[in-house]
Amino acid sequence: MVFVRSPICTDCNHHAYRLYSDPITDTDTSTIVGIPALPIFTWLITFYACQFIPIDYRPTHIFVNLLPTLERILYGANLSEIISKHTHPVLDILAWIPYGIVHFSFPFILSILLFVYGPPGSLKVFGKAFGYMNLAGVLTQLLFPNASPWYEIIYGSAPADYSIPGEAGGLLRIDDILGLDLYGSTFGTSPLVFGAFPSLHSGCATLEMLFVAYLFPRLKPVAAIYVMWMWFATMYLTHHYMIDLVGGSIYAILAFVVAQNFLPKTNQDYRNRLAYMNVTKSSIRTFIYSIEHDVCSEYDTIHSSNHDDEESAMKLVTKQHRPEPLRLSNMNEKRMESAEPSPALSPSSGYWSSTSEPESPITPHSSLGSPQMHFSKA
Repeated sequence: MVFVRSPICTDCNHHAYRLYSDPITDTDTSTIVGIPALPIFTWLITFYACQFIPIDYRPTHIFVNLLPTLERILYGANLSEIISKHTHPVLDILAWIPYGIVHFSFPFILSILLFVYGPPGSLKVFGKAFGYMNLAGVLTQLLFPNASPWYEIIYGSAPADYSIPGEAGGLLRIDDILGLDLYGSTFGTSPLVFGAFPSLHSGCATLEMLFVAYLFPRLKPVAAIYVMWMWFATMYLTHHYMIDLVGGSIYAILAFVVAQNFLPKTNQDYRNRLAYMNVTKSSIRTFIYSIEHDVCSEYDTIHSSNHDDEESAMKLVTKQHRPEPLRLSNMNEKRMESAEPSPALSPSSGYWSSTSEPESPITPHSSLGSPQMHFSKA
């Protein structure tokens, strides 16, 4: 089952698609679905494999004082230290919700929203942008190791080495509230302990909210509030400095800027992806079949100009409906050339009038030849 493109619709400037059965493409969905997820799998494997890299092949120096020093220079104080000083169980829960729950679940929720309500191809662009951004962040953390605020609280300015295990920081209070040893054991075996910069919690939140604003422009204020909420949570739980959060957001913005070149335009009048394909009957079956058709390249990206596209479409329609000019046949052309022009039609004759209609540049073809006009001389 595939979607076949029909001629362009000049009213809405979109292409229409219809369902057709194709036994060849029905069995080729794994390739289409697998490619966008490749950057995500690469990022996850790289993050997990960091623990197996020998110490001799890692950077010899781990930055302990660089981030807090830059924090004080840029912002006048250590914001993470100020925010994390005053703790309360209610604040612990408020910080844990975005950091420990929404951060891991919302990428899946956003993927479903993009697939159901976004134009075809938008989910694949998000998957690649999300994977490449996280991969770039992990490589930066690996090549540029920096200690988190919890290290400064526990060890001060003492030099760090790779034998030091990770710490859960403020998430230990969540373990106490829940009565579990969840985060204490998880962070203690982290594959990448000194990965403070950039903050991928901030990067993921920023990138996800940029795609939310792309899909639902009215939710931009909510998206901004969520990013600020995540920033508060990471500093309150002593996992990142403010400069880490800014760095993660910069990575996300760069990834989204690149993704914009491939994102199809949204149409707020369309309720779901099937409306973009001109499929009027919506069902789970048609949604599943729509996975097989990648039409991201068939739609205008958000950087293209609607005016240019409409002008091109109108030119196409005008060209299709414009009649071909009528020409004289070779025989008639010779007759017209050999015929002597009548003196009565010359500008000096009395029959010429300045108010008369000019001669048409196009002479209709006639099988009987051109009509001859005879005038008697005065």
